[in-house]
Amino acid sequence: MRYLVLILLYWITSSHGLAESLSGLQQQTSYAYEQMRQTELEASKARKEVAAKEERWRYFKRKLAEAEQALQTAQKAALEADENMLAAKKKWDQYSETLYQEWHRQGSSPQESRP
Repeated sequence: MRYLVLILLYWITSSHGLAESLSGLQQQTSYAYEQMRQTELEASKARKEVAAKEERWRYFKRKLAEAEQALQTAQKAALEADENMLAAKKKWDQYSETLYQEWHRQGSSPQESRP
């Protein structure tokens, strides 16, 4: 009988301890689940932010390419304008020299008229 009482006491204390252990484990599991959900939300938010930043980066990369193309076009136009200006100046110089020589040959006074 003594053994029976000891066994019953051990079983009662063990099952009480087991219930507390299960309750504690359940709380830890619940807490871990909440942490997991929170980190999932944070990871999702971070992925969305990365996607938005990548789209913004691609937009500015396209704009940079467009600006570089516009710059090259403007540089080409400026170079052509400079070449046209030099050709026009050369032509003007040639005509001016020809005019000066013609005036000189005819005996006119080109000094007052020469630019």
